[in-house]
Amino acid sequence: MTNASAVPYMSITPAQPFTRFPDDEIEQSIPERFEQQVETHGERLAVRSELVSFTYRSLDQAANRVARRLLSRRGDEREAVALVFEHGASVLAAMLGVLKAGKFYVVLDPSYPRDRLTYMLGDSGARLIVADPRNLTLARDLSRGAGDLVVFDDFGESVVEASVGRYPSPDALAMILYTSGSTGRPKGVMHSHRNVLADVRNLTNEWGISALDRWLLHTSVSFANSVRTIFGSLLNGASVYPYDTKSKGLGGLAEWLLANEITILRSVPTTFRNFMSTLPENRTFPAVRILSVGGEPMLRSDLDHFNRHFLPHCVLVHPLGPTECLTVCWSCIPHGMRIAGNKLPVGYSLTDKDVLLLDEGGRELPEGEVGEIAVRSRYISPGYWRDPIRTKAAFQPDPSGSDMRIYLTGDLGVRLPGGCLVHLGRRDFLVKIRGFRIDVAEIEAALHNLEDIEDAVVVGREGPSGENRLVAYFVPRTRPGITVTKIRQGLARVLPDYMIPSAFVPMDAIPQTPNGKADRLRLPPPPRDRPQLDAPFAPAETATELELTRIWSEVLDLDRIGIHDSFFDLGGDSLLAARVSARVIESFGLELPMTALFEAPTPAGLANVIISHQLKELGDVGTAARLAAREAPPPEGARRLDRSEPA
Repeated sequence: MTNASAVPYMSITPAQPFTRFPDDEIEQSIPERFEQQVETHGERLAVRSELVSFTYRSLDQAANRVARRLLSRRGDEREAVALVFEHGASVLAAMLGVLKAGKFYVVLDPSYPRDRLTYMLGDSGARLIVADPRNLTLARDLSRGAGDLVVFDDFGESVVEASVGRYPSPDALAMILYTSGSTGRPKGVMHSHRNVLADVRNLTNEWGISALDRWLLHTSVSFANSVRTIFGSLLNGASVYPYDTKSKGLGGLAEWLLANEITILRSVPTTFRNFMSTLPENRTFPAVRILSVGGEPMLRSDLDHFNRHFLPHCVLVHPLGPTECLTVCWSCIPHGMRIAGNKLPVGYSLTDKDVLLLDEGGRELPEGEVGEIAVRSRYISPGYWRDPIRTKAAFQPDPSGSDMRIYLTGDLGVRLPGGCLVHLGRRDFLVKIRGFRIDVAEIEAALHNLEDIEDAVVVGREGPSGENRLVAYFVPRTRPGITVTKIRQGLARVLPDYMIPSAFVPMDAIPQTPNGKADRLRLPPPPRDRPQLDAPFAPAETATELELTRIWSEVLDLDRIGIHDSFFDLGGDSLLAARVSARVIESFGLELPMTALFEAPTPAGLANVIISHQLKELGDVGTAARLAAREAPPPEGARRLDRSEPA
C-alpha cells in the first residue's frame, strides 16, 4: 500500500535533567502553570527578540499589567480579545495577559488582507483589541470606533504588578485559531486551557523539555504550531526566540540559530526545504537536539538534509497534528536512519490520542488498509466557533459511550505492520501549503468574485522540488482575457500570500465528471510557458540580465523570463526568493540583503542593483571599464541558448 518504511517506537532521551509534567496538572489553567514557572525561574530569560527581551518575572509583570487594563475596561466577562502585533516578544505578554484576565484571545496577523482581518474580528465578536504601537492605525481601522482599544507600550515599566488572581477553569476557552474554511470564509477552531496543557504535557515528557531549552519561533503566532512552541517553552521554564521570516527571509536564519544556540527547531517541510537550500554543504547546528518538521508530508530528501546538517545527537520528529487536535502522533527518527520509500511515516499515536482508520461507513479498518484518519480523545477542540452545523459534522461522540469524542480529520492514512501510521494526503480538497491547511474552496470563491473570470478551480500539485503548491485553472470571460498580474492583485486584496496560487492556467472550459462536477483528475499539469502578464516580454540584453533570467528560470521552472517580469507575478514567494538570493550570492559573489529582490523584483531592476554594488566594490576606473565590457550584449549564439527566450 505504501513504500514508506516503518520506524521503531522510541522516545527522545533527554539531553539534561528535566521535571516531568504530572498528569493531574493539566487540571488547571495556563496562567497557573506559568506563574509556577515564574516562582521557580523568575530571573531566567523567557523570550528574546531583536528589540525586546523578558525574564520570566518581567514577562509576568507585563502580562499582569495587560490583565488589569482589560479588567478595568471590560470587567470580568469571558469574551474574545483580538491581538494585533508584530512577530516578536510583546505578543506573548499580551496573550498571557488576556488569559490572566479570564478571557480568550484571537490573533489578527497584520500581514493578512484587511478584508480577512475584518471578517475574523467580526466573527470572533471581540469588542476589545490589544495592539502594539506599530499596528495602532491598523487596529483603529479594524475597530471602526465600535470597539475598545488598548495599546501595549509599557513593557519597560518598573512598577510591580501582582497577579490578578483570576484563574479560569481547565475547560474554559483559551483561544480561537482561524483556519481556511470551505465556505469561502475562515473558520475558528476553539481550544480550552486543558487541551493546551495536555499537549504541553506530552511534549514535556516525551521530549524531555527543561529550562535549558531554547525554542525558535518563526511561524505566525496565529497558528497551532506556534501555540505548541510558545507554551511548550513558557510552561517549562525554557526560552522562546522569535524570528520573523516574512521580513528577514531565510538568509539570516542560520546565524540566528547558531548565535542563540537554539536547541529545539520546529518548522514545516516547505520552509525547512528552502532553508536547507540556502546552506553551504558543511553548515551544521551543534546545539539543536530536536528538529520537528510537520504539517506536510516529509520526503526522503528532507531526511538527507537532516543527516547532512544536524549532528548525531539530534533527533528528527515528524508529527501529525491538525489544528482541531493539536499533536496527535509522531515518529522519532534517529540521526543516520535511511528509508526505502520517498515519504516519512508519522509514526505512533500519543497516550491520550487514539488514532483510528475508518472506512466510509465509519467502521475501523485493520493494518494495511487505507482509511480516513480519525482521532478519539478527551483533549480535542470543543468545535468550531459559532458554527454548530460544521461542528456536528466533524466531531462525533464515542460510540462506546465514553466521555471521549472523535474528530474526523479528512486525511487518508494506512497503518503498517507494527502500528506505524503513514499519512497519504487529504480525502477532500484541503491541501497543506508551507504547513498551512488550506481549503481551496476559499480561493475558488475569491477567483469567482473577479469579474473577468467565468469559472475556476484550484488544486494542490507537487512542485519541481517536491513541495506542494497551489495551481489555479480558470476560464476567462473574454479572450485573450485577464492577465495573471491582475488576478494576483485581485486575490491579494482578500487572501493572505500563502493562499495565492503559484501558477494560473487559462482554460477554454473546466473538465467535468458525468454528474457535472469539476473533474480535477483531468486537469493538465501547469505548463512551463511564461504566463500572460501586464508587462510585455523583453529578452535579456546584458550578461547580468542573462544570468538572472537563467537563475529565475530554474527556480521557477519556467522556460521564458523577461527582464521586466515581476518575480512574484511569475509565481515566486518568500521561500523561493531565498533560493534566488542564495544563487545570486553564488553567481556574483555579492552579499545582497534579502530585501533586494522585494525592492527590485525584475531581472532588469535587480541587475541594476548588482551592478551598482559591483561598481562600489571595484572602485577604480580600469576595473569599472572591464565590468562595463562584461555587461555588453552577449553574442547572438549565446542568447539563442538562453532559456528565457525562444530558440
